[in-house]
Order: sequence, then C-alpha cells, then structure tokens
Amino acid sequence: MAATFDWNRDTGTATGTPPKGTTRSTGVTDYNWKNTDTYGTAYSSAPITAGNNSFEIWNFGKFTSGTFNQISAGLFAHITTAFGTGLTLKGTPAGTTGGGVVYTTPSATANANLTTDMTSAIAIGSGVAVYFGATGPEVTTMATSQDGSVDRYTNYLVTQLQTTASAAAGDTATVTLELQYNEN
Repeated sequence: MAATFDWNRDTGTATGTPPKGTTRSTGVTDYNWKNTDTYGTAYSSAPITAGNNSFEIWNFGKFTSGTFNQISAGLFAHITTAFGTGLTLKGTPAGTTGGGVVYTTPSATANANLTTDMTSAIAIGSGVAVYFGATGPEVTTMATSQDGSVDRYTNYLVTQLQTTASAAAGDTATVTLELQYNEN
C-alpha cells in the first residue's frame, strides 16, 4: 500500500526546541499569500498592499498510512505561470541534514533566510532539494531519504510573496508549486 501524502502548515508563535508553530493545520490545500499567518483566514480578508510582503507560509509534507519502504529524492519548485510586475516569490533554500530553515514566528518582514528566488517557473528537476525527517519538519536530523516504518515529514517548504510599489492591485495569477519525491 502506498503512503498517503498530506500538506500541513505551522502558524503562530515559535515554541519548543527545535521551534515549531503553536498551531499545526492538516489538509492544507493552498499557499494563498496574505497579510496574516492564520491558515483559516481568507486571503481577501487580509490583502497585501503594494510595497509590503505577505507573512511567510511554513508548509511541509507529511507521509502516513502506508507500508512504503522509502521516501527519497525530494524536489520543490514553482513550475507554472508567471508572477506580475513588482512581485517576487522568495522560497526556502535546499534542505540539509540539519533540516533546512528553522521556524520563526511568521511576519511580513522580509525573511533573509529565504534565499531561493522562486519568481520564475522552472522545471521540477531544477527545484531545491527536499530532506525528510521522522518526527516533524522542525527536527535537526534529516536525510535525503527515510524508511516507511512510521510517519515521515519534509523539511519546511517556506515561501513569502514580496512586493514593490509597482505591484498591481488585485489577485496574482494562479501559480503551481510542486513537491516531487520517489516512493518505493
């Protein structure tokens, strides 16, 4: 039986060691950059004004309910549709054995740790490397692969929409962010 995949998101004040959000949402279906870090708030109720940034979005993947042997070879990228003028999508750097970006309380301040420019769509094969851990995205020991003996998690796949004063009012184009991985 194959693993079941689910997007999750951490929000709220950083808590614990290593840090994670105070609220963990499951069944996440979108990124919807907005002027709040709460998952349940509609983006139309928390618009980003031109010249400001969205709050960071701290999404991650979770693998459960399977007898899979291994999850490996993860990649993450913006794969379709262009952003408009004045919009830049900053994203997580490649994961590491140390887990990647450490959770911080989300804010609209530009996050200097998001060093991948994800504004332009690219082929998934050129995406950032994703690492996997056994107890959550916040763990400090991750690897390029994990066995399927228990639930497994990706590192945080953080993004932030940053804008300039030249950004047009209204919604952005719908873009696709993809997580690719091997399962056996």
